[in-house]
Amino acid sequence: MKTRLTLRAILHCPDDVFRDIAIDSAASLEDLHHAVAAAYRLEAGQMASFYTTDDQWTQLDEIPLIAMDPNGLGAMSDHVLDRILGSPGKRLIFVYDFLAMWTFMIEFVRQDEGDQDQAQVTLSYGDRPKEAPDPEFAGEGGLAYADDEDEEEDEYGFDEEDLDGYSSDAW
Repeated sequence: MKTRLTLRAILHCPDDVFRDIAIDSAASLEDLHHAVAAAYRLEAGQMASFYTTDDQWTQLDEIPLIAMDPNGLGAMSDHVLDRILGSPGKRLIFVYDFLAMWTFMIEFVRQDEGDQDQAQVTLSYGDRPKEAPDPEFAGEGGLAYADDEDEEEDEYGFDEEDLDGYSSDAW
């Protein structure tokens, strides 16, 4: 029997939308890339990258579909799932289609035995929106949405408290 990983691919959007994908632990990140695209019925053949992350979902190092940086982490095909996502607490950010920017949070769910060679969706929750949500990648704060602004802030990121003690009446 083969060891299979169940990985959760959570679409980064305001609604709860995720797919649990069971896949061979010896498969590569490139195989997972194709499995996530198929699970969400995304247009095939788009460029994509995985990103290492910490426990706050901060985007760190890139693992692209095709490696172009000799100092980088290599291509998706260079990384076996068991080593990069094969235990509790392991997670990656996945960005699919750099024009649409479909963004997913991929995390380990469980490991078990199975005979299935092909990746398969074992749980599907929520409906994918027709268009990708507009994520903002916040360095230390992890993923955010363009709409997630503080209600008191204006379009430039200032709020009323920033102006305490200042007056335009003096001019």
